[in-house]
Amino acid sequence: MRLPILLLLLFSSLLQATEVVQSFKSPAFTGIGYSSHELTLETLSFNRKQTIKDKAAAAVATDKANASNTPINQFIANLQARVYSQIAAQVTNQLFQTGATFGTFTLPDGAYVNWTVALGVATLSIYDASTNTTTTLKIPVGTLIIAGGGGP
Repeated sequence: MRLPILLLLLFSSLLQATEVVQSFKSPAFTGIGYSSHELTLETLSFNRKQTIKDKAAAAVATDKANASNTPINQFIANLQARVYSQIAAQVTNQLFQTGATFGTFTLPDGAYVNWTVALGVATLSIYDASTNTTTTLKIPVGTLIIAGGGGP
């Protein structure tokens, strides 16, 4: 029993103790770096909410695209494209083959096309009612040479 006490007294000069200090790691408790901590939390929250909104918008867009991709809607779109192609072919025919000098027609959505031929230049004015813009095309029909099937 004397030996442990003797060893304790002998080594007591070598032992050093420090005060135990408790500190928090979270900036919410210490106040050090608190503003950046709050900014990080707010950014994470904002990004999470924005991701949810983006996924919802993408789902709505996908549903809308799937709804418009039915066979009947594809048929209507193809038919409409062919009708507009025929209209364009008829305008081209009147410009280059019949010798007509003017013409006009209106499309169902309020757009209209006017064309005139003067001094060897065909001028097409296409008015788009949805955007309130006019596109003008000038085509030199007097110098346009269309080769026949047999060559020059």
